[in-house]
Amino acid sequence: MLLEARWVVPIGGPPIEDGALVVTGGTIAAVGPSAELRGRYPGEPVETYADCALLPGLVNVHTHLDYSAFRHFAHPRGFGTWMLQLLLASRKLGMDDFAASALWGAHECVRNGVTSIADASEKGRTVALAARATGLRARVYLEVFGLDDAALPKTIERLDARLAQLRGEFETATTAVPGGPSSAREGPRLEWGVSPHAPYTVPPRLYREAARFARRAGLRMATHVAESQAEVELLTKGSSAIAKAYKAAHLWKRQHWAPPGISPVQCVAESGALGPDMLAVHVVHVDEKDIATLAATGTAVAHCPRSNLRLKCGIAPVADMIAAGITIGLGTDSLASNDNLDPFDEMRAALEVSRSRGAALTPAAVLRMATLEGARALGWDHLVGSLEVGKRADVVAVRMRGLETRDPVDALVAGASASDVRMTMIDGTPVFGGGNLPVEVADGFRSVRTRLGLMSD
Repeated sequence: MLLEARWVVPIGGPPIEDGALVVTGGTIAAVGPSAELRGRYPGEPVETYADCALLPGLVNVHTHLDYSAFRHFAHPRGFGTWMLQLLLASRKLGMDDFAASALWGAHECVRNGVTSIADASEKGRTVALAARATGLRARVYLEVFGLDDAALPKTIERLDARLAQLRGEFETATTAVPGGPSSAREGPRLEWGVSPHAPYTVPPRLYREAARFARRAGLRMATHVAESQAEVELLTKGSSAIAKAYKAAHLWKRQHWAPPGISPVQCVAESGALGPDMLAVHVVHVDEKDIATLAATGTAVAHCPRSNLRLKCGIAPVADMIAAGITIGLGTDSLASNDNLDPFDEMRAALEVSRSRGAALTPAAVLRMATLEGARALGWDHLVGSLEVGKRADVVAVRMRGLETRDPVDALVAGASASDVRMTMIDGTPVFGGGNLPVEVADGFRSVRTRLGLMSD
C-alpha cells in the first residue's frame, strides 16, 4: 500500500512535501517523494490524503484509561482535595464500569491519532481488553500500593498472581490481532509493566521489592514522583494535604509509616528503583540534585503539563531536564485531571508552560516528545515513533491548517487538533477512518458517568 499526502513528517528527518510511504506487511518499506515512490512501486494500491500530513502514530506515555469516565470530574483544585475526591468516587464503580470507561478512552486515543500508550492501571485487565478491542499498542503497568510494610510479602504475592493470570489470558491472543506483529522482534501489541504508584503510597522497602520483582520478570516500570508540593511536604515533614486525605479515607495508620526526610526523587533513588527501565511521571518539584540523579540513572520522564496545571501542582523544569540528557515523552494523564486525550492540546500546553519558565521549547521539540522521544522513553523507539524503513507502520493522517506555510511542523503544533485526524493506522491496519464511536461504547460510557453523577459530557 502506498500512502501519499501533502506532507510527510518523518520526525527522524526533514518534512517531505508531496511525500509518500509504502507499507508492506505491517512494516514501512519506503519513505520519500510521492512521484519517486509511485515509480518504484507501480503495482501498489494508492491512498491519497491531499490536504493532510502523514505523521508517525502519536505516543501517549502516561494514561489512566480506567478513569476516562471521570471527564470533567475535577475543576482546577489542589492535589490533596482532588485525590480524596477521586478515592471516594472510585468506590462507586465496579470492574465492569472501569472496563466500559477504559474502552471509551481507548477509542478516543485512536480517534485522536494515538497509536501507542503506556497506562498505569490497578485493574490491568480493563485496559488490556480496551487495547485489544481497538488495536492500540499498549504497555499496561500494574499498579502497586502498600502503605504498611508488614503487608509487603502479600503485596508482592498478589502482584505475581495478577501478572500470571493476565499473561495467561492475554499474551497468546496478543499476536492474533489481524495485521499484528508475528514475532518478538517486531514487538508485541500488548505488554505488561509494574508501577509502584508513588512515594506517598509505596514505602521504600516496597519500592525495592517491586523493582526486584519487575527486573526478575523482565518488565519495565513507571512511578508517579515529585508531582505536588503536598508530596514533598509529606516526605520531608510527615504532614500535608495528602496525610489529611488518607485520614479522611481511612487509609493511613501512622504507626506503619514515617517520613524519610528526603525529596521524592531521592527516596525512589535510594530504594534502587530508578534506572533505564523506569519511567518517572510528572517530576515537577525537583532541584538540580534530583535532575542529576534522574540523568545519571538513565530514568526517562513523562511530562503531563495540563494535568499538572489542573491540580495546581506547578510546572516541570523540562528544559533543564532535556539539557541534562533526560529523555522526555508527553502524556495526558487521566480524564480525572484533564479535559481530553488530545495530544495536540498537550503539545501546545507543553509549549506554553515552557515559555512561562523562560526556557521555551520549540514546536519541533514537543512534536518529538509526542512521537520519537515518547517511544524512546518507553523503550519502543526501535519499533515506532518515526516514519523510517523497517519500523512498524503506525501512521496517522492529520488535516493541515495553513497549507501556505513552508513549515508543516509549526502548522500542526499550532493549529491541529484531534478533530483533524483523518486516519489512524497501527501495524499497517487502519483502526480509525472517521465516523462516530460505536453505539455500545458511547452508551457504556454514559452509564458509568451517570453512576458517578456526571451527567453532561
